[in-house]
Amino acid sequence: MAEENKEGQQTQKDDVTINDLLKKILYQGVGMAANAKERVENAVKELIGEKKISNEEGKKIVDDFSSNIDTKAKDLESKIRTVINEALLKVRPATKSEVEELKKRIEDLEKRVASLD
Repeated sequence: MAEENKEGQQTQKDDVTINDLLKKILYQGVGMAANAKERVENAVKELIGEKKISNEEGKKIVDDFSSNIDTKAKDLESKIRTVINEALLKVRPATKSEVEELKKRIEDLEKRVASLD
């Protein structure tokens, strides 16, 4: 939410950066992955308890799942970063120096218009 300060400039309230957003998305993904891993571990324990698979098979299943989740998480992070960077390139916000230059030009133009009166 933007607010104006005494000088009439806008300041950001609850400023959220792209990195903050990316972290939130990734943490959400990590939480879901942890939940999925716990479910797989519980299912494997149940299968081992029912003697449907051996301890070694169960360990391999959990290890393979964990490895796969880690790989997918890294791939997802990379894809998200790529999408964000591409979006920023398309909608590149003005730099502080560009804004300052435009302000100066506007002030100069206002002075010229005022001198014409």
